[in-house]
Amino acid sequence: MCSSLQLINFWQDLSVDLPRGRSYLPRADAVRHGIDVSDPRAVVDTPALRALVRDLVAWAASLMAQGAPLPLRVPGRAGWELRLVVHGGWRILEKIARMNHASRLQRPALKASDLPLLAWRGWHYRAAWFAPERLS
Repeated sequence: MCSSLQLINFWQDLSVDLPRGRSYLPRADAVRHGIDVSDPRAVVDTPALRALVRDLVAWAASLMAQGAPLPLRVPGRAGWELRLVVHGGWRILEKIARMNHASRLQRPALKASDLPLLAWRGWHYRAAWFAPERLS
C-alpha cells in the first residue's frame, strides 16, 4: 500500500517534477514506450507518454488492490484514517485516468468537493472496490 501511494504521488506530480529536472519514470518502461528520460525537462506530453502513464497508473492500482484489505484489519481511528488515505490515493488515480493520463500537463489534486465522496467510500469501504480495471 505504501509503495502504491508513493507511485501515485510520482505520477500525480509529473507536471511539477519533470520541468524541475526530476524524473521518477522507470527507464525500462520509458524506453519501451520510446521515451528518452535522460533529460527530464525535455519530456513532453505525447501519446507515448500518456500510454506510459496509463501503464504506470495500472501498476500503482494493482499494488493498491493487493493492500486494500489492510485498512479493514486496523482497529479504531487508525483504520478509518487509513481508509481515507487509501481512497485519496485511488481518487488521484481516477483523476489521472479521467484526464486521459495527461498528468504531464496538469497536476490532478484532491479538492474540497472530493471530501463527501471520500467520506462515503471510507464508510462503505470494500477491498474488492480497488480493481485496476475500474480505472479504464
